[in-house]
Amino acid sequence: MRRGPYASRLIGRAGLVAVPVTVLLTACGTPEPQVRPRPVATGGPVSTTVPASPVPASPSPSSSVVSAAGHPEACRDGACEVAVRPGDRLRLDRKTGLDAITIASLDRGELRLRFEAGAGAFQVEGMNTDVSQDCVNGRCRTEGGLTLAVGRPGKIGDIRFRLASVAPDHAVLVLSPA
Repeated sequence: MRRGPYASRLIGRAGLVAVPVTVLLTACGTPEPQVRPRPVATGGPVSTTVPASPVPASPSPSSSVVSAAGHPEACRDGACEVAVRPGDRLRLDRKTGLDAITIASLDRGELRLRFEAGAGAFQVEGMNTDVSQDCVNGRCRTEGGLTLAVGRPGKIGDIRFRLASVAPDHAVLVLSPA
């Protein structure tokens, strides 16, 4: 059967489209599960399961790290290493200049801290900082926040804050005097 020039061009174009689509579909396919050959029976129990692919473990806190949820007083003096989750609140001694630190959020490796203190000016250093003061009937309160990331520490007044590690559901926060 003889084909005209139009049919040859149409078939040629279809072939150009079909090859990349086939390559793309092949490249995007799911890998086939690995199967171990069955061992020869030796009389004992035999396992033929394939171990699941390793999942990277989040860094586990060292034994000196306490949980903020279980030990809210752990950082009272402004020097501690504590595992925190969003919503945790650390109470601090007034000598530190701060009343409390609240873990506002933990998202994409960044930890947002909110702080409360009595009256006074605070130097706040870090990412996305904010400070405000509100006075009612002569009683003033200072509030603010900052964001931390691993390798991006911060400071509120005389206390330094640093993230030692971050996992999807918690982080290890280190407080130390400046």
